[in-house]
Amino acid sequence: MTSRKRSLPIDNYVYIILYMKRYVSASEARAKFLQLIEQARSGDQIVVTRRGTPAVVLIDFERLETLTRIAGLWQDPETMTAIREALEDVAKGRVLRTKKHVPPVRELLRTARRQGLLRG
Repeated sequence: MTSRKRSLPIDNYVYIILYMKRYVSASEARAKFLQLIEQARSGDQIVVTRRGTPAVVLIDFERLETLTRIAGLWQDPETMTAIREALEDVAKGRVLRTKKHVPPVRELLRTARRQGLLRG
């Protein structure tokens, strides 16, 4: 089974990729556990139900780590303030545009200072 990916816009700037979500009963999950592990490792989300109610979700470890890190960022007020300020800068066109190559950091800083884009 292949995963179907689709993107949903969130706050006009951030996109999340959703993979196929499957619901299976606990008894089916027990019978097909190794197959479900492989499907989760390929990106699917497996929701295991108990008596028709979602009980647990099987996802790959890398996705769990990513979600844990993102949740940590969302709970940090300083990080959220920095993200909001960065999005505001982008919306107002306060960005440093470069050519196809990325210049050395020293050159980026010099250009950003010249254009008044640095804070602090």
